[in-house]
Amino acid sequence: MPDNIENFYDTEILKRNDKLSAEGKRIRQREISDLRRILKLPEGRRFIWSQLGKAGIFHDSFSLNSNQTGYNLGKRSMGLDLLIDLNEADVGAFAQLQSEYMSEVNKNKNELKEDLNDGT
Repeated sequence: MPDNIENFYDTEILKRNDKLSAEGKRIRQREISDLRRILKLPEGRRFIWSQLGKAGIFHDSFSLNSNQTGYNLGKRSMGLDLLIDLNEADVGAFAQLQSEYMSEVNKNKNELKEDLNDGT
């Protein structure tokens, strides 16, 4: 950058951009703090896991219909943004969500087996 930046940029614009950057950082910190609070609750973790699944991050977005592919990619992009936020809030959160989900799946399988065995 040139030594005399005022010749190229309006100093008021630079001040406004600095303020917006500070405000953007503050908002981002609040969002991550909010997510950390949500992750402390089992209900919050289940909700986040369901949103990741609905966003389609666990499967391919391709469809023979290009409009559907575009729609799927948009949903997936939102889910990946959530995953980035999740990792920023707590690097171990995804593993915890996955573990809790698998425990629930296994519990349901065992209950189903017991129900089937009781019926025979």
